[in-house]
Amino acid sequence: MKQLPREQIESRKAKAVRFVRDVVGDPGRADQIADESIESYARRRDFEIVSNPKGRFTMAAPRKTIQDYKDEIADLKDENADLQQENEDLAADLDAIQDILQPEEDEDADEDQD
Repeated sequence: MKQLPREQIESRKAKAVRFVRDVVGDPGRADQIADESIESYARRRDFEIVSNPKGRFTMAAPRKTIQDYKDEIADLKDENADLQQENEDLAADLDAIQDILQPEEDEDADEDQD
């Protein structure tokens, strides 16, 4: 059984009425749903009406201070610097691999071929 506040069940009921009337095309059934009490609709749909489901909306998220944002920025800058250094190291590794696979020809070898 799903726990929902009364307002949310009322909203779902109204959507059901509109859906049955407009999409399904059964205005008689839509009127039946509209005339049904919230309690009856909730029971039929296996909802439990609660005033505050699962403790939701009781605790506010802690607010961040300016210092929190400054610390996050500093951490991001450090991470960025680390990533740039890692990128440079990987580029150097790639250059070394390329040199192994395709060594530059000596100028002497070019002159010998002429």
